[in-house]
Parts: sequence; structure tokens; C-alpha cells
Amino acid sequence: MTFFWIILYNAMFVPIAFILVHLIALFDEKVKRGLSGRRLSWVNLRKFREKYPNKELFLIHSASLGEFEQAKPVIRGLKALRPDILIVVSFTSPSGYENAIRIPEVDLFIYLPIDTFLRIRRFIQKLKPQKIIFVTYELWPNLIANAKRHHVLTYLMSARIKKNSSKWMPIVRNLFRSLYRMLDYIYAISEEDRLSVKNLTGSVNIKVLTLGDTRYDQVIQRAHERIHLTIPILFNEGFVFIGGSIWPQDARHLLPALFKSMERFESFKVIIAPHEPNEYALEMLEDDFQQEGFSTLRLSKFKTPISDIRVILIDKVGILAEFYHQADLAFIGGSFRGSIHNVMEPAVAGLPVLFGPTYHNSREAEILIKEGGGWCCEDENCFYKRIKSLIKNPELYKRASFSSRQVIMKNLGASARTVKEILESE
Repeated sequence: MTFFWIILYNAMFVPIAFILVHLIALFDEKVKRGLSGRRLSWVNLRKFREKYPNKELFLIHSASLGEFEQAKPVIRGLKALRPDILIVVSFTSPSGYENAIRIPEVDLFIYLPIDTFLRIRRFIQKLKPQKIIFVTYELWPNLIANAKRHHVLTYLMSARIKKNSSKWMPIVRNLFRSLYRMLDYIYAISEEDRLSVKNLTGSVNIKVLTLGDTRYDQVIQRAHERIHLTIPILFNEGFVFIGGSIWPQDARHLLPALFKSMERFESFKVIIAPHEPNEYALEMLEDDFQQEGFSTLRLSKFKTPISDIRVILIDKVGILAEFYHQADLAFIGGSFRGSIHNVMEPAVAGLPVLFGPTYHNSREAEILIKEGGGWCCEDENCFYKRIKSLIKNPELYKRASFSSRQVIMKNLGASARTVKEILESE
């Protein structure tokens, strides 16, 4: 069956995808950058291997920036224990390749070639990796097949298969069963995911272990790094609410509850970060608050705390996580739009976390609810009641804050376990 899917993939899917990508590149700047970046990556790879022709090398593939963040603590661990190995990180998307911070533990950042059989064969022959580590989801058939042909060990770390994943669909399931069966080692996030992987792969000789989620280790590392950053203190006192990655769909349900809270509690302050802090999003929020009689100030114009300003709008990207540590309660956006954003950063800051009804894409949000560190609200009345109860009941707030941070603390250590398994496997 595996041979059948590889033939079908190369005979049908690859040619169509190859033509479409090059056609789209004529009109889409991002896709065009990806193609030109791949050509440059091939040049850099050849020079790199000529400089280090015989050194042992691990390839770690991340689809995008999020997966690379998951891989970071594992990369650091591998390099700490084996400083003699080369680590090459590959990306599929320009957003990952261009925005990834070039950490010193990585010897080379490249694009993964388009997954045609001949390109990938040439890539493997030139790179000569001993191990290839995929992060979470993205598996490329020709890369895995060529790794097998060249006796390269393959791993899938932080593996998870959601209940509603397309991997369970008829026909598609057979394709992914074949891909997962070609891997040598699979490290699942949870026992539930391990059983899902076993259910997908069936009775084949693949080592499937439950090692945990490396994102918990990375969020702690990032919080530690931010201790040394200099950011302004927005409010000297009061109960500070922060809304992170807010979309208009979120604002419709959340803002009325914030208005009520500001009217009820004079010490109630607000920090809002739109998911995309463009001029339109910022002006919409400014208008909403001003219509209710509340002045706002953009972070770029902030100098020192002003007593009559109770609302700060974050108009910069990449700094939201720092401000969770200045707040008392968080709302995470996307949860009224179809997919909740990152709840781990407010949790590591010890904040109780509120969100809307579409949170099941996030295992962490589900755990927060279970442990009492987070709540789902479906309308403005629910948000207001929850905010009011946390302000008026200090014991409830203290328990929720402790529970939120414990969700992170109880799940640390996945990176160390993953590093150990990768280095000890042969």
C-alpha cells in the first residue's frame, strides 16, 4: 500500500502542485519569495556541506514559525549534549523562514525543497543527515521515502492527531497511515494522542511513546528571556484586564462586558492587543471606547502612566507576551472566530484566562477549564459575571491564578525526554 501511495503521489499530486505553485508565484509575493528562497537555500546547503563534509548532522523540519518554537528547547538540548553535531533547520513557509530568530544552536537555516522525488533525493544525498526530526504535523512523502532509501532515521516529535482531523477521513486515512508507518519513532504529546497514532498505524513495528508537549518548556524559556527586556509599566495600580489577539468577532462579545466592568469598578484598567494592529482595527477600538466615554492611548504614544487613561491599545507586534505579566486577568481572542490563539503565555504569567466557545483546537484551553484556571463564555453577560466574581472574590481569584500557572508547571520536561530518546535511538 505504501508503494501505491508514493507512485500515486508522484504521478498525480506532485505535478499538479508544482505547476500551481509556480503559477501562483506570478501573483503572490509570498509564494514567489518561497521559490527564490529555495534556490538560495540550495546554494547555501552545498557550500555548508563542502565546509563540513563528514560531520554528523540532524535535520529538524518545521512547517512554520509555531513549530520551530516547539522545537527550540529540543534543539538546545541536543546541542548541549552533543555539541559536535550539526543542526540544520528547514521550513516550508516564508513566514517561518524569514521570522525565525537565528538561535546559535542552529548551524544552518534553509527552506525544504519542493517535495518532488528527484529534488528530495538530491537534497538527501547532499545533506547526508543521520536523523530527520519532523515537528507535530507536517510529513512529506518523498522526504520520508528517500530517508528510508538512504537509511536515515526519521522521528515525529510532539505528535498529535485531533479527533476531527482530516487524517481520519476515508482515503486520506490510508495515505497518512502509510506515511506514519514509514517513520521510525513517534513521540506523542499525550496518552490520548499515542493511542490515536497507534489506531492510525495499526500493528506495525514503530516505537510510539508519550513524551509530552515541548511548548510548555519553550513558554517558560521565553518568559525567562523576557525578564531582561525593558518595557514600560502601563498602570501603577488597579485591576488590569488584558485582551490578547482580539478580532472584531471577539470584540462584539467582550467589549460590552468591559464597559460594564469599567463603570462598576473605578480601578478596572484595560490593555487591548488587536490580532492585526493596523490602523482600521485600532480606530474601531478607539471609537468603541470613546462612545462609552472612555479615553484610550496607543502604546506607541505612551510615556508615563496617566491617571485618567484606563485603556491602552497595543499597536506593535511581537511584544504582547511581556504585558501579560502586568495584568491580572486575560482574554484570548480567536475564540469567537473559529480557532483560539495561544493561551499558554497568560497561563505562565499566572493569569486566569477567559475565552469564547471555539477553543477545542487548543488542548491547553481544555486543560485550563478542567483545572479551574480558565473559563469559556459565550456572551457579554457571562464575561461580565466572571470578571465581577474574580474581582470581588479574592480567594477564587487566587485559586484560579494558581491553577493556571500549574497547568504549565505540571507539563514541563517533555523536551528533556525527547532529547534523550533521539540521542539514544539507533
